[in-house]
Amino acid sequence: MTKLKRRNIRRFGAAAFLVFFAAVSGTAAAQDYSATAIQAGYRLYSAQCALCHAGNGDGIAGVSLARQQFRRASSDIDIKNTITTGVAAAGMPSFQFQPGELDSLVAYIRSGFDLNGAPFKIGDTARGKAIYDGKGGCSSCHQVKGSGSLAAPDLSDIGLLRKASAIQRSLVDPTAAMEPINRPVRIVTRDGRTITGRRLNEDTASVQVIDSQARLVSLLKSDIRDYELGKTSNMPSFAGKLTEAEVADLLAYLLSLRG
Repeated sequence: MTKLKRRNIRRFGAAAFLVFFAAVSGTAAAQDYSATAIQAGYRLYSAQCALCHAGNGDGIAGVSLARQQFRRASSDIDIKNTITTGVAAAGMPSFQFQPGELDSLVAYIRSGFDLNGAPFKIGDTARGKAIYDGKGGCSSCHQVKGSGSLAAPDLSDIGLLRKASAIQRSLVDPTAAMEPINRPVRIVTRDGRTITGRRLNEDTASVQVIDSQARLVSLLKSDIRDYELGKTSNMPSFAGKLTEAEVADLLAYLLSLRG
């Protein structure tokens, strides 16, 4: 070990150095939110928190717990500290929960108030972005903040629109998690053109499609001869292609996309 490294360890302390080393070496473990913890958190929240924060988490102006919109907190530790110490200026009292109870409350909040309690893991946002841009090849179909393709849905605010467990399921089982509006379409017009792609909008008289070349196509239904909705997502599954840790990292990045 060099003299500089030894001096840094003495300066920051062994514990601080270990935290720093874990962060820069990419070995930090993903946060695991189990179904048991989420469901226990729901019960605690309903009994202790819903009176002020409301059942859907937006009872306080400027705060939406289900959407991860906080005034002060950002990390899990921040949330626990806020619960434990309270916010006297805002009229929030302190709560003396056991560590396991705090973990459960955080799990329920991080789940986006998912009453199904579906388990999920959240990893590292920076590593997740690297996977999105690289190994995952996500930008070849998706767009974020104007960068990428429109062949698949825009993900710029996916962290606001979808719950963590739903996004995780989309990564490993996209067909099962596919929303109706995102079902692939195959259209044959009365003049013989065949158009494949995804629906963008649809009403009783017309349909707008992003075709396989990422172009917007608007059609009157009276001009359509055959209109077929697919049942299988065009998105490939990352199960077996990404490790569990990589899926957790990619999920962390997607959850950070909030428009």
